[in-house]
Amino acid sequence: MPLLYRHPDAPPGAIHTIDAELRRIEGGAVATFRAIGEVSRLVVPSPAAPVRTDGLWKTTCFEIFVAADGSEYDEYNLSPSGAWAAYRFEDYRSGMSPKDAVIEIDSSLDDKGLSLIAKIESQFDLPSHIGLTAVIEEADGVIRYWSTAFAPGKPDFHAAPVRSLLFDGVDAE
Repeated sequence: MPLLYRHPDAPPGAIHTIDAELRRIEGGAVATFRAIGEVSRLVVPSPAAPVRTDGLWKTTCFEIFVAADGSEYDEYNLSPSGAWAAYRFEDYRSGMSPKDAVIEIDSSLDDKGLSLIAKIESQFDLPSHIGLTAVIEEADGVIRYWSTAFAPGKPDFHAAPVRSLLFDGVDAE
């Protein structure tokens, strides 16, 4: 599984490792995230209805950014609460609209980590470039951003360099 890296401007915190994976299934994909560390120090959203919800990125959540050729890209927000969101952007942070998706989230929290598995029924263009990301809020109010890659400057998951992995639809088996 690819590792996510904490943004270089963020100080170390409760989480020391985040791994993530996106694998193709018929009709969509399955995303798996695991944040490992002192999870008692995290702000984890309370269970919520498993419905489309805006603003999930304001606290602990996991995200996926997907782009084929061109300037359009998709964003999926996956909350440990069970709530989710999916958006289509026409260009960098513009032309946002809801993306057709049905998402089922299963998350668990134990003394070693926070795990989230999301079944995403949605159209994924193949091949695509993807970015697997995490927003981790801690009880001290500090939010740390994690990603498979970052663009220079402040954390910006919408920036094209974040989409550093290839999602090509070819099974590794």
